[in-house]
Amino acid sequence: MTQKLFTKNEIVLCTYIARFGRDYFVERMVCRIENRSESSVKMKVQNIAAMLREENFPHSSEVAPLSGAPTGKEGRRTNWDIVKGLVNQEEPELRAMCKKVISMI
Repeated sequence: MTQKLFTKNEIVLCTYIARFGRDYFVERMVCRIENRSESSVKMKVQNIAAMLREENFPHSSEVAPLSGAPTGKEGRRTNWDIVKGLVNQEEPELRAMCKKVISMI
């Protein structure tokens, strides 16, 4: 069985949560975009937090980074091409992008 890849819209929301926490958006909202399990989305948020940490970008203290790699080894860079385009967005800009995504659900 092949794994369904995360969409750009899902990555935008997951990146917001990884960077700024759960004050405005939570994983359950992301689940509704492509009908994913909440545990899958939570893991994706943790993976994004791990990538942010590895690239020396801050992430929310609410999110424990999880790279899936042994200590000292870099994790996979799945969707880094999308995430790296979002790391310099200020919180209000990224929140506006997320609101637009949510409005389409």
